Amino acid sequence: MNPNAWRGTADAAAIPGVSKPALLHRIEWHTREPVSVPVSAAILTLVTEPPASGERYLRTVPDLPDDWFRDLAASLAALRAYPTDRRFPVHEAEKYGYLLSATYGDIVPAGVAPVFGTEHTDLTWANITASRFCILDMEHWGVAVTGYGAAYLYLTALTVPAVANRVYGALADVLDTPSGQYAQLVAAAIILRNLTRLPDPDGLAAMVHRRVRTLLTRPTPIA
Repeated sequence: MNPNAWRGTADAAAIPGVSKPALLHRIEWHTREPVSVPVSAAILTLVTEPPASGERYLRTVPDLPDDWFRDLAASLAALRAYPTDRRFPVHEAEKYGYLLSATYGDIVPAGVAPVFGTEHTDLTWANITASRFCILDMEHWGVAVTGYGAAYLYLTALTVPAVANRVYGALADVLDTPSGQYAQLVAAAIILRNLTRLPDPDGLAAMVHRRVRTLLTRPTPIA
C-alpha cells in the first residue's frame, strides 16, 4: 500500500482553489484479528453531480458548459501552484525515460523536456463530474511532469473530438509548452500500455498513435 495514496485525500484537504469535496473527518485504526491491518475512514461533503463518464475513457458527450472548462483550468492551475514532496514511482524522471524509450525509441524531439511540479496523476473522466466540475478522488496527486493531468484528460477524450478540442483549448497554456508536450508523450505511453489489456471499441489507441506522431515530428516547441 502506497502511503501517499493512503493519505492523499487528507493531504489534499489544505489545497485551495481546487474543486473537490471537502474533508470533514478522517480516522485511522488497525484491526487485530486475524492479523493487524491498517484501516481508514473519511467523511467528505456530498457531491450530487454524476461522473462525466462511467469509465476512464470518454465515449459519449457529457454536459459540459463553459463554466466547466473554466473550473477545470482553474483547478489544475491551483494544484500546480501548491508545493508538495508527494511522489509515486512511475512519475520519476528516470522511469519516464525508460517508458518513452521502450514505447517510441530514442526519438523524443530536442527541446521537448519535462518540468516537474504538482499534478493530479489519476485525472480520468470517471474521476470528475459534469455538468459542474469537481474532482471526486484526490488519492493520487503529487510530483509529476507538468501538464500530465491535462494531457491524460485530453488524450482520453480523443474519441469525442468536440470535447477533446475544448479540453485542449482550455489547457493549451500548459499543453503547448515543452513540458506539456513531454507530458502528452508520457500520458500516451501509459494509455497505450493500459489498452494492451482492455477492449478498445472506439479505436482510441489509433487516435493516440496519430497524436504521438504529430508530437514527434512537429518543430521544437517554444518555451
